[in-house]
Amino acid sequence: RVAIGRAITREPDVFLFDEPLSNLDAGLRAQMRVEIARLHRQLDTTMIYVTHDQVEAMTLAERIVVLNGGRIEQQGAPLELYERPANRFVAGFLGQPRMNFVPLDGTGGQVASWLELLAPPKRSATLGVRPDGFEIYAAPVAGTVPAEVVLVEQLGNVSLVHLRIDGLPDLLTVELRDKSDLRPGDSVQLRPQPRRSHVFDSSGARIDWS
Repeated sequence: RVAIGRAITREPDVFLFDEPLSNLDAGLRAQMRVEIARLHRQLDTTMIYVTHDQVEAMTLAERIVVLNGGRIEQQGAPLELYERPANRFVAGFLGQPRMNFVPLDGTGGQVASWLELLAPPKRSATLGVRPDGFEIYAAPVAGTVPAEVVLVEQLGNVSLVHLRIDGLPDLLTVELRDKSDLRPGDSVQLRPQPRRSHVFDSSGARIDWS
């Protein structure tokens, strides 16, 4: 606060913030995000804000530039990057919990039915689905694959269900908008929502398949 106050008295044309909230506890960090956003509106001055915290980027920025090793991966409005990431790096960076990635290599296995459901133009591809982009069923329906519940995190207004699918190296995380009655060891059927799914080619670039 003192550093920001000193900067304001100089009436600069541009404010440069380099991870200003990184050493604060969670509560104070959230409070300071609100204060910085309020200052930005009041001062109507350009602010360049460097952060590794995606929540800060999404909530404070009017425009985000995603850097990877000094290279610009994508730039644009926060929701634009969130909903239409240019590549796998951007898709994995924005969003909490992070996006699920599933290989679609056309070799069969448990997720073979998702190939027909999504119909990507290249069979060697990776499917990206955010945790709230899946549908869970108790019994098989078209396009679903069996999954086993490994862990359920009850977060109050949402539940995070961590699932294992045979043949996949990583667990998948599914977000449910209410309290879940699922328990570890339960068997369910899982299907991605096509309109909320992304497909990335072997280089990591997003494929416009729909």
